Amino acid sequence: MLNTLSSAALLGAVAVSANPLAYGPLNGWGGSPSNTWGSGASSTVSSYGAGQTPFTFPLSNGFPNVSDTTLRGIEVTAQGTLPNGPPVAHLNTTSITIFGKFQRGLVHLINNITSNYDGYGIGSSVLKDYVVKALDAVLAQEELHHLGANGILANAGQDKILPCEYVFPTASFDDAIALARTFTDLVLGTLQDAQAGLNGDGDGEFIPLLGAVQGQEGEQNGFYRELINLIPSSAPFLTRSAAPFAFSALNQNFVVNGTCPGPANALLFKSLPIFGVLNVETKNIALADQTLTFSVKTSSSFGDVASWSVTYINQQNVPVTKPVTNIKLAGGVATFDAFFPAETLLMNALTISAVTHGASSFASVSDVAAATLFGPGLIEIN
Repeated sequence: MLNTLSSAALLGAVAVSANPLAYGPLNGWGGSPSNTWGSGASSTVSSYGAGQTPFTFPLSNGFPNVSDTTLRGIEVTAQGTLPNGPPVAHLNTTSITIFGKFQRGLVHLINNITSNYDGYGIGSSVLKDYVVKALDAVLAQEELHHLGANGILANAGQDKILPCEYVFPTASFDDAIALARTFTDLVLGTLQDAQAGLNGDGDGEFIPLLGAVQGQEGEQNGFYRELINLIPSSAPFLTRSAAPFAFSALNQNFVVNGTCPGPANALLFKSLPIFGVLNVETKNIALADQTLTFSVKTSSSFGDVASWSVTYINQQNVPVTKPVTNIKLAGGVATFDAFFPAETLLMNALTISAVTHGASSFASVSDVAAATLFGPGLIEIN
């Protein structure tokens, strides 16, 4: 069954980034997967997922609806339990969106490797056992994140988030792990945004919980990075993100349009924008000052496109905004360039790029999101 190996990634039910971990020959580890992401075909579902049979829930263990016995089995595999403190019965309206937005696609992990499907075989039994054990634990931990976040919503008298249908845009082991790494980086940045939001909404008692999830996601990402021959930690301060960027990336690349049921999902789609897709056309981007090429689908005029900028968000630094140049319009697609000062600013790790309008500089990531037309285009260096 293709597309079942996932490398999940988002918070208290995070869940996201389901990836088909296709596994190549052992000596294919540590190859050079593309370090850019942002090539979805529309606002819902990447062209990479075209022709796939969408992944649907429940899983074989009944997840997300589990019995007490099944929950115990998940906890054993996850090597820990759901938090058992007293439930909190109040939750600010904005905080409901914060917990909801992290619960998107969580899929089953190991079938392709354990079934030895073509392209998924691991020659070393020791290595295979290690990878499967790690992915089993990650899956169970993400299931607990999902169940925990839905529990918070239920205790506050809110609707649970129901799963959508998903497709997964990779077809090789290295590319799948690289995508898991990139999306987890985006998750880690969005968790920063979520903690700030909870504090501002008067729901600060949940911040330590999100901090615990953030640490677990960081441990996951160190594992993913090592699998593609990167050092475990990417930068001293990880890139800040904002909810609209994560929500847009999910819906552009994974979620099948119209398959997210229930009032809680309706609230999410009402509360959070889905930006237009920003394609990063330059591949294999190195740590060098350079000009990058981007493209978007648009009916905008040359004059409108000329008024746009590309804004880069990297680590904990002030966003960098550059004007678009070398504009070309053809067949409903605008192609353009923008300077990327990667070496000068040491822009290692995740960089979030976005097409923005209305300002030549931005003070914060939230300001960038508020002015974004297309994005995110995700760039990884190192």
